[in-house]
This record gives sequence, C-alpha cells and structure tokens, in this order.
Amino acid sequence: MEGILKMNYKGMSKLGLFFFSIIILTLFFSFSVLAEESEIIIPEFEYHNFQLNNGLEVFVFEDDSIPLVELSIFYKVGSIDEEKGLTGISHFLEHTMFMGTEALGKGKMDELIKAVGGQNNAATSFDYTYYYQEVPSSMLELVMAIEADRMGNLLIDSEEIEREREVICQERRSRVENNVITAGIEIIQAKAFPKSSLNHQIVGWMEDIERIEAEDIRAYYDNYYSPNNAVLVIAGDVELEEVKNLTKKYFAHYESREIKRPDFIEDKQEEEIVTEIELNTNIPFTFMLYKIPEGDHPDIMGINIFLDILVNSQSSRIKQELQKKENLILETGTLLYEMRVPGFALVYFVPLNEGLIGKAQEAFDRELAHIIEEGIEDEEFQAVKKIYEKGLVFMQRDTVSMAQSIALSKLNYDNPELYREQLAYLNQLSKEDIIGIASKYFNAENRVIGNIVPVKEQEIEGE
Repeated sequence: MEGILKMNYKGMSKLGLFFFSIIILTLFFSFSVLAEESEIIIPEFEYHNFQLNNGLEVFVFEDDSIPLVELSIFYKVGSIDEEKGLTGISHFLEHTMFMGTEALGKGKMDELIKAVGGQNNAATSFDYTYYYQEVPSSMLELVMAIEADRMGNLLIDSEEIEREREVICQERRSRVENNVITAGIEIIQAKAFPKSSLNHQIVGWMEDIERIEAEDIRAYYDNYYSPNNAVLVIAGDVELEEVKNLTKKYFAHYESREIKRPDFIEDKQEEEIVTEIELNTNIPFTFMLYKIPEGDHPDIMGINIFLDILVNSQSSRIKQELQKKENLILETGTLLYEMRVPGFALVYFVPLNEGLIGKAQEAFDRELAHIIEEGIEDEEFQAVKKIYEKGLVFMQRDTVSMAQSIALSKLNYDNPELYREQLAYLNQLSKEDIIGIASKYFNAENRVIGNIVPVKEQEIEGE
C-alpha cells in the first residue's frame, strides 16, 4: 500500500514533479489557456452517473480499448478532518483497511487481486482517501465484492494496530523527519496554520501516531466510511447495466449515516512571517507559502497561470533572471495544494549557497513586483498556451485520470462538471485579470517564508 500521496512525501529530486497532484488535484485546471487568439474547446467526455438510495455516487466510464477495468473509491475524509490529538488517523485508517474482514482475513484481498493478474493500492490526501484496484474486466464482480466488504466489515484488531503503528512511525521517520524538504515544509505549515488542521503533514505528528488506539480508528471508520460519503468510479472495458446490477448487489444494503465533521478553522494573517530552519542539509532552500482559496474558486485558474509565467515554465521570469542570467539559484518551482478548503501554494528556489539567500529573495521580490506593476507580455501568454494545449491532448487519451478528476469534483465540490465551468471562465480571462489575482494573493502580508539552512556548528565549550 502506498500510504500517503507521493506529492507530499516522496521523490523530490525535482521538486515540481509529483505523482498524483497534477493528474487528480489540478487536472481540471490543467486546461488553462488564454483566449487572445482562439478558445480551447474540450471534446465531450462521455460518462454515466447514477446514485443509490443510500447516497453512494457512481460514475462509469466505458472504454473497451484494453480488456481491463479500474475500480476506484474515494471517501471524503483526509487530514483536514482530523481533530487535535488524532493527527494522522486518516492515514492510519487507510493502512487498517488492508487488515482484512470477517470474510477475507489479513492479506487475502491482495492474494486474490494478484492471483487474477491485478494490482491495488491506496493513498491519503489532505481532503480525501482513495483506494483502487485494477484487474481484467472479467473480474469486475470480484473487486466490487472486495471493496463493498471492507466498506462495512473491516476487522480492527488491537494487536494488528500495534504492529501497523510501528510501520507508520517508520514511514514518518523516512518520509518526513529524515527528508529535509518535507521536514522543512512541516515546520513552515505549522507557522502558517497555528490553529488550522493544515498545520500538520498528512502522516500526522509522531506523538499522535503513538497514542491512536483501535477504538479511535473504529470511531473514525464508523463516522466517515459510509456510502453517502463516498464516490465509486468504474473505468474501463465494462457495460453500464452490468455496473448498475453489481453496485446494487454489493453496496445497496448499506445505510446512509450522518457525517459528523469538525469545522475547518481558517487562519488569518496580517503580516509576513519569516523563519530560519536549521536542518541536516548541505544545500539551502527557500520556501514561500502563500495562502490560496478553495479548489473550485475561479481565482485558482489565474493563480496557476500566473505561477507558470512567474516560475514554472522554462521561459518564466524567475528561471530566466535568477537562474540563467544572475546565477543566484540552482532551481525553482511551485507546489500547489488545492483542496475543498482554502489551501496554499509553495513557491521555492534553491540558492547557489547560503550567503545568497537574501540576495535571491530580493531578486525574486523584484521580479514579482515587475510582473504585477508592468504586466504580462503576449509571448508569455503564447508559451503558457502551448503548454496547456499539449496537456489537453495528453489528458484526452487518459480515461482513468479524467474519470478520477470528475469523481473528485463531485466528492469535494458536488460539481462533476467543474472542469467545464473552469474552462469557460479561463477563456474569458484577460491579462489584467491575472495581474489582479496575483496582486490579491502574492503579497508579503499573505506570505510565510521558510529558509532551510545547514545546521550551524556548535562552539566547543572552553575553546
């Protein structure tokens, strides 16, 4: 089991590339183009949607190009739903979901999936938890039965919980505490969100992982893992009527439940926060956290476009000036955390050495001010447009990714057609709109700066 989404904890050799964040969380924003010359039109993506009487939403994407089917189920629960003292419980429960049921003991589910040539995995995010199984299309009923079984019949054994606790503790050590980037981001998040449930990484604080009990996991499972808090996605070589019959057969007997979700606290900020973080690294890093609105807010599209022009593309202002001309930084990029509550954007650069942190920051702020005060060039528009056009062509060929995007839009925003609304808005955006959005969010009063630097050598007493 994968555990936590890789975008938050793994493989940051190239900090702007992530396993799932681009494919799922920003899929419906990746079609961002500006309509100065022509509008981009997304072709019709055919799919079917129905709902069981218990509230379970089901999306079916028929694609007979390959004799495979992927079953995905998304639960509307993640680390932003965790209460103080129980951080990391969403991820802990995800691990627990592989411990078996009364019908299928521990490990039996994996054995069945592998026996038919399939694969399965799971991931926890800030605002949802996700499970998927990919098998030959003739095995659809098998995975339907498995996923339905563990929706309501999960075994939660205290001894197994203790064994899994050490696995999760080790996961935190390797992915957060022993990873300079994620360890630094965790500290920056805590500074930016002192009261909010965004103040911790998805894996949770170590002291909470060590105190979570089987009873806590049972209560969390009973509260959130219900059909009316889930979206089921079937994509591949299937027929709608078969999916309807199997869904009713295996999921219809569950009853909907009232979901008790804690209120999300949004931390307000009135002035810039700057902190220096000493960690075991030979290379300094600067992260700038900017607070952004929820993922279905129209401004999100402008934020994406602005960051591409400022930082992300090879022709971006920061790459051209700070990296190529002034030789102040080694790399730069952004990490966007878009979710059903107000999230954040992390803009980072890697100074050539620690002594250049201040100069690189001044140069970054200079380029940020230039683009806001002087506007955007037409050439920059066209460069961004080409990038998104290529992304659009790619996404047209990926039924599973499109299915997951639509399902997440339904889960988080009750709007499966959100990507179309976003595209319509994008095609009306002007350069002035982009600058207005940039001015609104990318200012010092909305920023937390974290400079990650090598641990200073301690003076030896008596010398």
